[in-house]
Amino acid sequence: MSLRELVWMYAGKRREAWMHSANLMALVANCHRSPKRIRPFHLVDFLPADLRAEVRRTSGIPLTARNLRMLKPMFTKDT
Repeated sequence: MSLRELVWMYAGKRREAWMHSANLMALVANCHRSPKRIRPFHLVDFLPADLRAEVRRTSGIPLTARNLRMLKPMFTKDT
């Protein structure tokens, strides 16, 4: 393997380990927080600064009746 491939492998392994740890830390922190006083924690809150730029909080596409109607033809048979 080339040096470039080894660096990519190291970066991927590091990112995966931090994502795993950050998810667990967010889960534990959310279990022990006061819902009235503190906002919910997200995994980005527990990542190092260099990985925060890669992970962004996105709300995604909201599920509405209109969106679901658009998806229905993809999962049903037309006869």
